[in-house]
Amino acid sequence: MKTTFFLKFRIMSILGSAIVLVSLFSSCGNTPALPGSADNTKIAYVVYGEEGPSIYTMAPDGSDKTRLASGSSPCWSPDGSRIAYSARVDDNSDIYYMDADGGNITRLTTDPARDSGPSWSPDGSMIAFQSNRSGSSQVWRTNVDAGAWGYNLTQLTEDTPHKRVNNFLSWSPNGLWIAFEADRDRDDPEIYLANAVDGTNQQRLTFTRALDEVPCWSPDSKQIVFSSDMHGEPQSGNYDIYIMNIDGSGQTRLTETDGQASNPSMSPDGSRIAYDCSAGRESVREIFIINADGSSPVSLGEGGDPAWSPY
Repeated sequence: MKTTFFLKFRIMSILGSAIVLVSLFSSCGNTPALPGSADNTKIAYVVYGEEGPSIYTMAPDGSDKTRLASGSSPCWSPDGSRIAYSARVDDNSDIYYMDADGGNITRLTTDPARDSGPSWSPDGSMIAFQSNRSGSSQVWRTNVDAGAWGYNLTQLTEDTPHKRVNNFLSWSPNGLWIAFEADRDRDDPEIYLANAVDGTNQQRLTFTRALDEVPCWSPDSKQIVFSSDMHGEPQSGNYDIYIMNIDGSGQTRLTETDGQASNPSMSPDGSRIAYDCSAGRESVREIFIINADGSSPVSLGEGGDPAWSPY
């Protein structure tokens, strides 16, 4: 299987062009002070308040926290100038994007269905997202600008007789693949790959009775970071962050928490990973940063769904 996968991959490569109560989160990691960072990058993230979710940005040391807009699931454009996100307006969830400072908010999708979880293509021309407009949650893709050819809305994954979902997607930095989670054979999500052009050549990467979820790519497109509870009882809901190679090999656990570590995002130089963690489903989430080998977890404060900017 691995030989076949790499042969296909090689062919495609040729063809492809807040103050936080620390006691609530002690199960998720240590919380020492983070040394000052020289990085010029930012982390977009979500704070869940009484009036709904809001998107913020901050520096990788947790400073300079700035609210941008109401919404969730932030994702940076490849040049770092814009942020795509999902927002619920008038009881309808759609995909929006805005400048990195929160200006020029633009609505991209207008379907009555629930559109969420955007991911930019590496050339910035398209956004993939999840939508239930076909009857169940599936992976779709659209141009960011209509241009002469329109938005070219394309469904990349198909509904199944049991309405199994394909969602929580991430576009590879090299443009070839979209990683996503799917619960196709039973109620335990696995990580898959699909051709980013048309959704073909789908590859299943995890084979567990666990909940393997929310994949995110390394900057070189060679590894995938994800959340899983494979280390405990099947479907225990005690998630940790894992990393694996693009063929599913080398699965390595990076965090050891008693809570729910999820939504990983890797820094543009591949040296660190941001993720969120909570003590349980009803607990407030907190953002942590670890080194790429899982060492030195550091708390950045309250928030969820971190997304590291490319610059």
